Amino acid sequence: MTSAQNRRPRFLLALAVLLLPPGIASADPTVWAVSGKNNTVYLLGSVHLLPEGGFAIEGELERAYRDAERVCLEVNIGAMDPATTLSITLARAVDPEGRGLYDLLGSSAARVREAAEFAGIDLAQFEPFEPWFVGISVSVMALQQRGYDAEHGVEQIIEQAAKQDGKLGCGLETLDEQLALLDSMPAEEQLEVLLQSLEETKDIEQEMKGLFDAWQDGDDEPLIRQLDEEFADYPDLAERLIYARNERWADQVAKLLEQSDDVLVVVGALHLVGEQGLPAKLKRRGFRIEHH
Repeated sequence: MTSAQNRRPRFLLALAVLLLPPGIASADPTVWAVSGKNNTVYLLGSVHLLPEGGFAIEGELERAYRDAERVCLEVNIGAMDPATTLSITLARAVDPEGRGLYDLLGSSAARVREAAEFAGIDLAQFEPFEPWFVGISVSVMALQQRGYDAEHGVEQIIEQAAKQDGKLGCGLETLDEQLALLDSMPAEEQLEVLLQSLEETKDIEQEMKGLFDAWQDGDDEPLIRQLDEEFADYPDLAERLIYARNERWADQVAKLLEQSDDVLVVVGALHLVGEQGLPAKLKRRGFRIEHH
């Protein structure tokens, strides 16, 4: 048995959410300021799902937000109507050949059924979908049952404030481009995502607390260790889902720095840490970067 099989990677910890434990009202994560000739681009690492009241625009983030004329997220969902969002998602989540979940799982179907039964989760509602989508859906569902929701996450709160304040929005990639990264995962990786999601449903809060504490304190080291350890056996996946996107986003931030508007850019927290993180890539391109 390989090391990858002995230690199931925490893909969903790295990709899906950093969550806020109950009782903590706010956080003051690091805000990076990247200076151009005529403007500043601020970088904030986001937490995607939070409980109600778990995040507020304050401290250094409030100063950056007030300074910015534009707010740029990974995907500019606010510019899309719900029907379009649903259509794009289903086009990726449903197998184009019409195969259901267990057809796609093949000989691994029994393992998944057993894991679902052990976790007390009925997968019947997810049978029309591909394994990667089912895995993420199961994790999100588990978090929602504990009071965590994207409605209270960093992006949603910032996007709502920007709309109210009349700030322009933009996206670093399209929804289809983002989903395609998951949809294109090999069958083995999709199986790992699904099995992991089922195994983690009962203790997902404990699994995530350390990552949240690091994000809240602006401490990169635990996040860097998470990336290094959990993707050690899956370097190609780390490259596709994290590092290559950081490189593309660095290109886009560089273009924003040629303009006059100050911009707040909000991306998942793990995209901002380490030598392949977005700030490090921009620094190597010669931009002056400060963090607060």
